[in-house]
Amino acid sequence: MNKQIKEYLKNYSNDLNIVNKLIVSAYLEFNNLKAIKNKHILELLSGNDKKEIDNFLKLIYNHSEIFSFEDVINLFEITIPSSDIVVNGAIYTPKYIRDYIINNSVNKLDINERIKIADIACGSGAFLYTVAKYLKEKTKSSLFDIYKKNIFGLDIAEYAIERTKILLTLYAITLGEDIEQFEFNLFSGNALSFDWNEKYIGFNGFDSIVGNPPYVRTKNLDNGSKSLLKNWKVANSGNPDLYIPFFEIGIKYLKENGYLGYITINTFKKSVNARELRKFLNKESLKLSILDFGSYQIFDNKMTYTCIVLIQKNISEYITYAKISPDSIKFSRKFNFTEIDYNILDDHKGWLLADENIFKNINIIENTGIPLGRKNLIKNGIATLQNSLYIFKPYKEDKKYFYMEYNNEEYKIERAICRDIIKPNKLKTSEEIEKLTEKIIFPYNVKNRFASVIDESFLESTYPYTYKYLLKHKDLLLQRDKNKDKKYKWFEFGRSQSINDYGKKLLFPYMSNKPYFVYTNDENLMFYAGYAIYGESEIELKIIEKILKSKVFWYYIEHTSKPYSSKYFALAKNYVKDFGICELTDDEKVFLLKQNSKDKIDNFLISKYGILI
Repeated sequence: MNKQIKEYLKNYSNDLNIVNKLIVSAYLEFNNLKAIKNKHILELLSGNDKKEIDNFLKLIYNHSEIFSFEDVINLFEITIPSSDIVVNGAIYTPKYIRDYIINNSVNKLDINERIKIADIACGSGAFLYTVAKYLKEKTKSSLFDIYKKNIFGLDIAEYAIERTKILLTLYAITLGEDIEQFEFNLFSGNALSFDWNEKYIGFNGFDSIVGNPPYVRTKNLDNGSKSLLKNWKVANSGNPDLYIPFFEIGIKYLKENGYLGYITINTFKKSVNARELRKFLNKESLKLSILDFGSYQIFDNKMTYTCIVLIQKNISEYITYAKISPDSIKFSRKFNFTEIDYNILDDHKGWLLADENIFKNINIIENTGIPLGRKNLIKNGIATLQNSLYIFKPYKEDKKYFYMEYNNEEYKIERAICRDIIKPNKLKTSEEIEKLTEKIIFPYNVKNRFASVIDESFLESTYPYTYKYLLKHKDLLLQRDKNKDKKYKWFEFGRSQSINDYGKKLLFPYMSNKPYFVYTNDENLMFYAGYAIYGESEIELKIIEKILKSKVFWYYIEHTSKPYSSKYFALAKNYVKDFGICELTDDEKVFLLKQNSKDKIDNFLISKYGILI
């Protein structure tokens, strides 16, 4: 669908009634559907909005030759109130994903007139439409009967249920089944508390549950939903995202031998907040298949990393897993699935889903020597929660002051209140340290390497220019997400993490496409937006640097860490701490320290670890 059409509708996204009217009117006009009988659609089309409709139709005729049913679904999903995109996690699921899930869940069922299929976070009804289309093609049933007997939907947003009704009604009209009224099993409610047993007497579960569970972070949930999360055992680890309990909910309401099919976040394999989910799935030992898109982006304008999860409510001893691409789904290619026994999966640390050789290599690496996280301290950088205000690159300096710019205004800052700081996310070599080092305003007194925030009166009298600068931006500093139950001075950092960290270190980024580890012996150098590995010995850290920049380490990361686009991988502490640092003889240490050939270092370490890669 043309970008201009989407942008035009977004202007009305807070008036969903007119948006619905424009979309439906355009679809009916483009597809020459006249003399509508359905009361729901007639009511929607009523009113005095001819000018808006004519303008929208003109825009479509100018930019598009067709207006398909898939266009209707797409426009419904992108034209929701902007606040709900974050709160409800609504997103358009591509047709090829929906088709694959239906073909590998609903298609495996014995299709009869009593079959019951649900989407418990149905959004605007894309999955339910796909199910209805499938059932219509496989049976002789009318859509009236399919809607009344076979498909069920739930969503927290009332307008989503309204749109699902519109979508299913339009589909029926398109197929010539234009009747005054349909009967739907569509409900507005919170899936975290909605009880299907209360809706239907004698309810014994769904034959299949399909959908795209909402991608909402805990911090964006309303207080009611946060409280309801606690009712689901899979949501009792860390700060669970909203999609996590939808597995437990789905399995609860699924019949024995029924099928669940989701497109969802792929991080549940490793993330801390999904530990209880992994434990739950392992304990249930259901027939589970994961098709992992890895770093491929499935959704437009959405940085999410996803997988298709298919579950049959039937006991199995193993999981099947495959890494796939969008094209492999689109063109129906066969996948090479790996079978992984439940009993070898580590629910706490995270699931390593790989073939036998990779699994063996990772196991060897993690059991060689001492884990990095036990051998050395791994720390996160400082967090001011307003970096652009505290951190700067002076455009000039003299004996007493640094001179900086902020929001196109010039300021001078006392040198004595500043420290050196660097951003590991930008750092690739030790030669870049001097060029990339910046200054940070550090409103703390340091005694015996322990920092305590200075008094406001001392800041004003001792560093008057800095005080004046910070005071000018006090309102901005007060907006930071500080811990409200403690007394904070408005000018101190937003978090206290790492303000007392000193020492020789290896700096490395949050994520990378190569192993960038940079040694510095500047014990006072602070850092932000990255990590550091601390050590007492320069020789020890330089040996670790050689190991971490090797093919062995990057092989480990590629198979255990969280992938991002462009072959980037997360390097958070949780992903590097279990890498085993091999024990070395004195001669081997000398070899690593003196050797500059990457190939020779790689070959030595591959042999040392005893792995095949």
